Amino acid sequence: MSHIDDILTQKANLKFVSKAMKQPLLTLKKEKELTKLWSKRKDVKSLHILINSYEKLVVSTAIKFRKFGLPFGDLLQEGNIGILKAAYKFDTNIDVRFSTYARWWIKSSIQEFVLKNWSIVRIGSTTTQKLLFFQLSRLKNKIENSSYENNGSETISEKIAKDLRIKISDVEKISERVIKKDLLLDHAFNNEDDNRTPLDFLNDNSLNPYEITLKNDTNINRKKVIAKSLKALNDKEKHIILRRHLNSTPLTLESIGKELKISKERVRQLEGRAFIKLKKRILKTDSKQDLI
Repeated sequence: MSHIDDILTQKANLKFVSKAMKQPLLTLKKEKELTKLWSKRKDVKSLHILINSYEKLVVSTAIKFRKFGLPFGDLLQEGNIGILKAAYKFDTNIDVRFSTYARWWIKSSIQEFVLKNWSIVRIGSTTTQKLLFFQLSRLKNKIENSSYENNGSETISEKIAKDLRIKISDVEKISERVIKKDLLLDHAFNNEDDNRTPLDFLNDNSLNPYEITLKNDTNINRKKVIAKSLKALNDKEKHIILRRHLNSTPLTLESIGKELKISKERVRQLEGRAFIKLKKRILKTDSKQDLI
């Protein structure tokens, strides 16, 4: 995101927050009236009033999750989705205020968004792991600031696991993931004297697409030129070149001599003469660029 886009986003967020905080809270009577109109008649106007009146709940909840480093505007958006979910699921027959019910859905929507986007690696899949992710720092601080005495046999992770009656492995797994944030490959290391990024240490020595295409085209042209040039040779010369230089398992001069029933030295002479013919033929072709 560019600097200008960042400024525009901040202004939009401030405008939303300012508007939300100015909205008056609904009385219990008015709230019940609006929820019934929406629930029974799907009155869109009533839904809009409900959402606008409790957007300040979105703001207050989103602020609590800013510490996870995700865009504040995205948190606000997820909170609004939470209000909408609450409106669709709210049961007017239950003796509970819509604001109380909506607060839970706002928090749930934002938490799910944080879990999915805080890291590329999935943070937690179980209820226990999700709870630990959001409560781990608070629990550690509570233990460190309390009169907890460590006798050397129990770590903080073990203390948390014991208090919550969960596995120590769950605590350690979430702790490790929280500490080890994703590594951005295009960001420089935290060193003023070193501007290199992890990408500088991940050199790819393989050919790029352009080089691969060029190499394939060159190989195709070479095969065409060699095929045409072989026509300039007689049968023995062609046999020697094919068996000695264009074979997956090149044969020796002696082996080829036995196949052609000629001496080893004669094979050498024919091979030399064949190379001279091939060179002359290749130089005369139109496809001679960068072939040798």
